[in-house]
Amino acid sequence: MSKFDYKHQKKCRLCDNKYLSTVINLNKTPLANSFLKKKELKKKEKYYPLKVNFCKKCAHLQLSHIVNAKSMFDDYLYLTNTSKQNLDHFKNYAAKIKKIMNSKHKLSILDIASNDGTFLKFFNKKKYNRLGIEPAKNLSKFSKKLGISQIQMYFTFNNSKIIKKKFGKFNIITANHVCAHVSDLNDFFKGVKNLLDINGIFVFEVSYLGSVIKQKTFDTIYHEHADYHALKPLIQFVKRFRLEIFDFEIVKAQGGSLRVYTCNLNSKKINKEKIKKQIFFEKNNLKLFQSSTYRIFEKKIIIVKDKLNKILDKLKKEKKEIAGYGAAAKTTTLLNYFNINKNTINFIVDDNPLKQNRYTPGTHIPIKSSKEIYKKKPDFIIILAWNYASHIINLHKKFKKIKGKFIIPFPKIKIL
Repeated sequence: MSKFDYKHQKKCRLCDNKYLSTVINLNKTPLANSFLKKKELKKKEKYYPLKVNFCKKCAHLQLSHIVNAKSMFDDYLYLTNTSKQNLDHFKNYAAKIKKIMNSKHKLSILDIASNDGTFLKFFNKKKYNRLGIEPAKNLSKFSKKLGISQIQMYFTFNNSKIIKKKFGKFNIITANHVCAHVSDLNDFFKGVKNLLDINGIFVFEVSYLGSVIKQKTFDTIYHEHADYHALKPLIQFVKRFRLEIFDFEIVKAQGGSLRVYTCNLNSKKINKEKIKKQIFFEKNNLKLFQSSTYRIFEKKIIIVKDKLNKILDKLKKEKKEIAGYGAAAKTTTLLNYFNINKNTINFIVDDNPLKQNRYTPGTHIPIKSSKEIYKKKPDFIIILAWNYASHIINLHKKFKKIKGKFIIPFPKIKIL
């Protein structure tokens, strides 16, 4: 990393090709989860370039600049257990892994970037030896409450040697929405290979590029997400480590995710037909392997930006009070790129207590608990955590009864 605590990525993160072209430019923004305390509001915030590059060789989409992991993850405000949708997702996910392994013997599972331990709690400790790896110092207390062992460290090849010496190899290794957070993916996968049992599986979830394009969800682009994955580029990448993809799923989590099932070479039956159809769909229907797709995508985002700002400006002229729901990481990208600040949105509510009584990065909108909705009674709530829109609306039927209206910005602007 440079003295500026970020570096310019000059070659593809998957294939090392140096021929990269910038296809999306979201200007400079603060770090997505750098929510401010009141005393920090007067300090100068750090802004980082937020551009997206397309690899002309393997067609992988990735950020042009990579921020030092310690700046983003040493103290982390995202918790996995703050929504029922997340809990349901992980419960079903765990059930699928159990079905694949189908073992009568006790198995060992390692969850990389285990956050608050939510995913591992769905693996019964009588049947599974559970271990989490998590660099954020402030999250260990949560997994401790669940009785889950968690080591505080970043997952690297060298650290995998330390883990192997103490715990041996693992039957199951998982990494959920962490691969895109890693500065050196080669080193990360070397570590996974080092710890994976000969008949074990490595399952990881990443933001799915197809969902980003289809739903115009540009706000999932932020510095924690160095990559935006399609299936085809990953197939070649994992082979470097004598691993292979034997199955995959497209799931709804995080606005659309790609779940990838990998194993050691020739240790599982590959679902060839399913994989072949997906690659055909990505190439011919979604056109994910053409740089022009992303330039068109950027133009569509600018149209949404103009349309949403016109709606909000009109409401403010009518003296309407607008609140936001969801101080998610994606909120930082949306607010900063759309130039929406505390002059437009009076306050944002969030169910994560770690974010309450803080302020949004760059735009300085105060974050409150959802009780504030019924104290202040705003006329409109813009659902910034749009991927949880139906859950939020269902949770706050009372707001509709007091004649409040919801604005959903994506995938298409709606006023309910």
